[in-house]
Amino acid sequence: MRAALVLALALLSGGAPAAPPVVVDRITWLAGDTLAARGDATRPSDRLIDWVSARLPGVVHERVVANAKRSWTLIGRGEQVCHAGAVRSAQREALAYFSNTWLMPPLQLIVRRDRIAALPMDAAGRVDLDTLLADPRLQGAVVHGRSYGPVLDARLQTPAAQAVLRRVTAGDFGSNLMPMLLQGRADYALEFPNVLAAAAQGQPEVAGLAALPIRGAMEPVISGVACPRTPWGRAAIRRIDAVLGTPEGAAMLREGLMAELPADSRRQYRDAIDQFFRARSQPTPGL
Repeated sequence: MRAALVLALALLSGGAPAAPPVVVDRITWLAGDTLAARGDATRPSDRLIDWVSARLPGVVHERVVANAKRSWTLIGRGEQVCHAGAVRSAQREALAYFSNTWLMPPLQLIVRRDRIAALPMDAAGRVDLDTLLADPRLQGAVVHGRSYGPVLDARLQTPAAQAVLRRVTAGDFGSNLMPMLLQGRADYALEFPNVLAAAAQGQPEVAGLAALPIRGAMEPVISGVACPRTPWGRAAIRRIDAVLGTPEGAAMLREGLMAELPADSRRQYRDAIDQFFRARSQPTPGL
C-alpha cells in the first residue's frame, strides 16, 4: 500500500519515484596478474584486495582466479564482479567504471638475448615494432584477451600482426610466455619490466631474456580496479575508490608498485609516479 501511495504521489507531481539505492554487500574479485607464477602470495592484486576488504565493513569479498578473456566476458555481461588490476583503454571504459591504482612503466619487448641481433632497432636501442610485426621470420606471443595499453593494442591488431602473433590462452595474464621464449617456441613477447625482474628472482634461467624499449610506446600505462558499467558497478567502484582515494590508500599502492619495479624504471619514471600518487591520495573527481 505504501509503495502504491509513493508511486501515485510521484505521478501526480509529474515525476517518477526515486530508484532505491544500490546495495553492495558482496564483491567477487577477479585476479590473475602475471606475478602469480611466483607463488608467494604477494601479488599486487592480492595486496590490494586485502587492503580494500579490511576497509569495507559489511561487504563479503570473494576471490576468483580468472584470465583476461574470462574477466572481461564477466564484466561485459554486467556480473557483480570487479577486476583488481586492469589496464585502462577506451574499449574497456565502455564496459566498466575504473578507479586508478598504478602507473606502470611502458611495456617492453621480451626476447632471448641470442635473438636481439635479429631485431629491427634504432640507434637508441629501441625496437621498431611495426617492422618487426611485418617480418614473418620472427614469431611473437601475446595473451588472448589481454590489453597491452591503447597505443600497443591498435598495433597488435593490424593484419600483419595477426599473421605473426600467436595469441595464447593463459591461466593468468601471461606467466607462461617467458618459458615459451626460453624453449624457443616464440621469438618475442610483450611484458612490463617488473614482471621480468620478479621472475628472475626465483628462476635463474630468466637471465637469458632481455627487456627492450619499443619505439613509439614510451609512455606509462595506467591500470586500475574495474567494475561493470551498471548501477551496481558504479556503486561498487565508488566505495572502492573512496578507500583508495586517501593518503593511506595512495601510500599503500605506491609502496607496492615501487617494490616491484627494477631500479632503472624507478629512476626513470619517479616524477610521473609521484604526480600520479599525489592525485590518487584523493577520491576520483566525478566518479
